[in-house]
Amino acid sequence: MRGNLLGTTDKRPKPLSPTKAPPILPSEVIEEILVRVPASTLVKLKIVCKSWNALISNPEFARDHLHWSRADPSTRPRLIYSFSDDRKIRFSNPSSPLNEDGFFEMDVVLDILGSCNGLICLRWITGYLRQSITIRLWNPCTRSASDWLKIESQPGDMYGFGYDRVHHNYKFLYGHKIHTFGSNSRTTIVQDPPSYDPKQAIGTFVYGTLNWAAQARSNSLEWVILSFDLANENFCPLSLPDMDNSEERYVPAVGALRDRLCVCLKEKYGRWIFWVMEDYGVQESWTKFITIFSKSHQLDRSFYSFKAMYMTENDDVLAVFFSPYHNLSFNLVSIKANDGRPWQRNLYEAGHQDCYVYHESLVSPSHLGLPSFHY
Repeated sequence: MRGNLLGTTDKRPKPLSPTKAPPILPSEVIEEILVRVPASTLVKLKIVCKSWNALISNPEFARDHLHWSRADPSTRPRLIYSFSDDRKIRFSNPSSPLNEDGFFEMDVVLDILGSCNGLICLRWITGYLRQSITIRLWNPCTRSASDWLKIESQPGDMYGFGYDRVHHNYKFLYGHKIHTFGSNSRTTIVQDPPSYDPKQAIGTFVYGTLNWAAQARSNSLEWVILSFDLANENFCPLSLPDMDNSEERYVPAVGALRDRLCVCLKEKYGRWIFWVMEDYGVQESWTKFITIFSKSHQLDRSFYSFKAMYMTENDDVLAVFFSPYHNLSFNLVSIKANDGRPWQRNLYEAGHQDCYVYHESLVSPSHLGLPSFHY
């Protein structure tokens, strides 16, 4: 007689219920999630599905992601730099700038002329700057690059790369010409700087402008910050902070801290002072930020400058310590905000240095209407 034993249960498998499809999130919710993901991760997520690939590749999404990442205090930029006669573009963390955390081996010798919103402006080194310059835009995160662009111009002592906030264009200034990148790209002539000569070739990008320390042609003791507005494409001098006991022969160094214009001036008695312009273009908004005290013989050089590069979450400043008169010595220095003590970190001792802060982004040269390829 067949049957179950007393106290046992039927062990036969029960038929499986139909598999339920996973819940599908609305596309708006997916976009709100992905816009907060780091750019380097999003590049890898493009293979998940066609809709994600289309979203992450969309120029409007790239702009929204850039806005979120720049506003997020947890986002950490990196330093990007190159050495003379070297095909490598190198990266490091600002908190440990000497520890290289990656590099790209390029096919030609390049140097860096600017960094803005994740786009790097590269120059192909083919000899001395004369009647032309050959450049391209490159996003290291997406590995997207534009074709080489040759700009003919009279030899100039100033150039720079930045973003026009009014017309939403990226522009490059070289000598007497300004080039606007895009499907309808154009190159126009700009007027000479009004009565001032810049002392550093590369302009510092801040708030839609390029900025240089400049000396008056009529008075060698008069210094200003020469500002070039990328929207209006014209020059305007900005007055330096009012400071007693300033060293008249010292060349001011222009930098940027948290998207604010910063200048380093020197007192006659050996102290360097960082000033920050809280409201761009407003003379009264200059604010004394850090006073640098140094007894180190390595930093006791009357004509050397500090160019502010980056400010940490603790308000410490990473700066380049260099001579404005030659390219023989460059040092990376960390300056403590609480006591103004500089800690010197030798980046390297000889050769030309191109060191910038780089923010990862999805902005691609193709978003500007430029033919681009994987580089």
